[in-house]
Amino acid sequence: MAVARLGELRRQAADPGLLLTFLGAAAVLGLFVLYPAIRVLIYPSWQDYLGIPSSLRWIQAARNSLVMMVISTASATLLGLVFAFATTRPDMPARRFFRNAAMLPLFAPPFMVAFAYILMFGRQGLITRGIFGMDVNIFGWPGLWVVQTIAFFPLAMLIIAGVLEAVNPSLEHAARNLGATEWAVVRTISLALARPGIAGAMLVVAISVLADFGNAVLIAGGFPLLATESWFRLEGMGDLTGAALVVAMLVVPTAGLFLLERYVVARRAYVTVTGRGSRMERAPTPPLLRWIVVAICVFTTAMIGLVYFGVIAGAFTAIWGRDWSLSLQHWHLAAERMGSLVTSVKIGVLAGVITATVGVLVAFLTSRRLPLRQALDFLAVLPGALPGVFVGVGFVLAFNRTPLGGTLWVLAIALAFWHLPMGYQAASARLRQIERSIEEAAINLGASGLRVLWDVYLPLLLRGLVEAFAVSFIRAVTNVSIVVFLITPGQLVATFIILGMIQSNTWGAAAALTTMLLALTFVSIGLTWLAVGRVGRLPAMG
Repeated sequence: MAVARLGELRRQAADPGLLLTFLGAAAVLGLFVLYPAIRVLIYPSWQDYLGIPSSLRWIQAARNSLVMMVISTASATLLGLVFAFATTRPDMPARRFFRNAAMLPLFAPPFMVAFAYILMFGRQGLITRGIFGMDVNIFGWPGLWVVQTIAFFPLAMLIIAGVLEAVNPSLEHAARNLGATEWAVVRTISLALARPGIAGAMLVVAISVLADFGNAVLIAGGFPLLATESWFRLEGMGDLTGAALVVAMLVVPTAGLFLLERYVVARRAYVTVTGRGSRMERAPTPPLLRWIVVAICVFTTAMIGLVYFGVIAGAFTAIWGRDWSLSLQHWHLAAERMGSLVTSVKIGVLAGVITATVGVLVAFLTSRRLPLRQALDFLAVLPGALPGVFVGVGFVLAFNRTPLGGTLWVLAIALAFWHLPMGYQAASARLRQIERSIEEAAINLGASGLRVLWDVYLPLLLRGLVEAFAVSFIRAVTNVSIVVFLITPGQLVATFIILGMIQSNTWGAAAALTTMLLALTFVSIGLTWLAVGRVGRLPAMG
C-alpha cells in the first residue's frame, strides 16, 4: 500500500497542469487571505502595541466584548438547547413550526434584529410607547444582550439538534427498563450525550458574538466594543493605526476560539455505534418539561415574529412613534436608492461565483496527494477565524489603491474570500463521499488531473456549487462589517445606505429598503431550492 501511495504521489507531482493550478491557487490565497492579515498586524509599530494598556477606552472595549461574549453565548446556547430539544422530540407539539421559525434570524441582515427591536421597544417603540406609554431606553448592554441572543441562538440550535438526533433511542428505553424516571432519562442520556455538541455550539456562538458588528453599531449606544471601535476610529477620527490595533486585539480571542472549535470538532463523537440502526421511538418527554419547553419556544417565536413585523410595519407607517397611519411615502425614498440594491446584487453575484469556484478548486487540490496541501487547507479555512472588521481593515491597508481600490471588485473579493471556508468545507465534504474508483477509471483511460476535475468531479459537485454560490450571495448582499470600510461614494451598497438611514432616524425609508433586501434574500433562497432540485434530478455519474 505504501508503494501504491508513493506511485500516486509521483504521478500527481508529475502532472504539470495540476502543479501549476496548485501554485496558482496558493498564490491567490496568499494574496487575498494571508497578505491582508499580515498587513493589519504589521501596520502598527511595536510602540503602538505597547501603548495598548495605557488606552483606557480600548481596555474597556476589550472587557465589554468579553463580558458580552460570556453572557450572550450562555443565553443563546441555552435557548438553542431548548429549541433543539423541542425540535427533536417526536411528542413535542408544533416542532416543525418551531424549527422553521427559529431559522428566520439566519436569513435576516445582520443589523435587522437590533433595528426591529428599536422600532418595537425603543423610546418611540410600538409596544413600549404606542401601547404602554412607556419611555424605555434599550440602548446599551441589556438591549445588545437580548438582540444577540435572538440573533445567534439558531446557530446553537442547529449544532445541538444534529447531536440529539444522533442519540440512539434504544439507550433511552434501556434506561427506562432499568427503572430510570423520565426526568433521569433526559438528564443522564439525552443531555449527557449532547455535551460535546453543546460545547461546540458555545464556541461557534462565542465567535459570532465577538465579531458582531451590525447589531452592536445600532444598539450598543455608549457601550464600547472592539468590533465597533475599529470603525469609529477609522471613520470618525481617520486613525488607521488605531483601527488596525483594535482589530488586532479582536482577532486574538476569535482566532483562539476558532482553533479550539476545530479541535473539539475533530475529537468529539456524538453517536454510539451498535452495528445496526434503531426504529424505536424516543422515550416520552416528562409532561411538565414538555410544556415548559413549548412555552419558551412560543415566547421566543413571538419575539422573532416581532423582528419581521416591526421592519415591515415600519415601511408602511407614516411617522413611526407619532403618526401610525398607513403610508407609502417611504417606498418612494427607498425607490430612489434602488441603485444601491442593484450594486449589492452585482457584488453578491461576483462574490458567489468566486467563493464557489475557488472553494471547489481548492477542495479538489487538497484532496490530491500533493506536497504542502496542508498549507493550502490552512489558508482556505483561515478566514473563518477572522472577524469581518479585521478583513475590512486588512483590505483597506492592502488594496485601497489602483487597480482594486474604489471598485466593485475589491468588495466582491473581500466578501468572497471571507466566505471561502463555507464553500471549501462543503466541497471537501462532498468530495469525500465520491467513490475514488470513478476517478481511477478516468485516469486509466488517460485523463489528466484537471481533466478528472472537469469531467468527473464537477458534474457530481454541481449541487454543492449552486448551494455555495447562493449562501455567499446572500451573505454578501446583507454584509455590513466589511462594506463599511471599503465603500466609496460611487459604489454605495444597500446595507450601508440602510445603516446611514437608521442612524439619521429615517426609519421608514430604512425599513422599506430592508424589506426589499429581505425580499431579495427569500427570492434567492427560492431560486436556489428550485435550482438544487433540478440539479438533484440530473443523472448521477457512478
